[in-house]
Amino acid sequence: MNHQPDANDSFYLFDSVAHCLEHTLRVIAKARRKLYIISHQLDPLIYDRDDTALALSQFARRARNCELHILVRDTADMLERGHRIARLHQRLPSKVQLRKLVIEPNNPQMGFICADRDFLLYKNDDTQPTGFANYQAAQEVKNLADEHQRIWQHALAEPGLRPLHL
Repeated sequence: MNHQPDANDSFYLFDSVAHCLEHTLRVIAKARRKLYIISHQLDPLIYDRDDTALALSQFARRARNCELHILVRDTADMLERGHRIARLHQRLPSKVQLRKLVIEPNNPQMGFICADRDFLLYKNDDTQPTGFANYQAAQEVKNLADEHQRIWQHALAEPGLRPLHL
């Protein structure tokens, strides 16, 4: 890993799928109440995996007031091939909420996961497995969570990802 910690060892640069996945799972595991994700298409190498789906499922079921909001720009691949996170959304629609972007964020290339008040995984270009994780990013998380909420208000449910009713 291209690891460059700051003085308190809370900031990490990553430049590989393996390290992106490692920090994705770590951010999800640290989340207690809120988890917001923006992604181009929920990269299958990171999100369409049993371990990631399990981590998100455990987060969503942790407490009744957990909030998991996922915004995706392009759902075509998810609809065509299927996706573990789409299936999780279908099984737990009140806990795992997934919508399609209608308006773009300030940086339309970015992707991020922010959790609670401090935990952040950020990629300037969501199509690449490079970026940083910061485990003490209160101001950045506040700004990105506010942006996520603004975009969430305009996002639409994807008809092809409707919850399953059994």
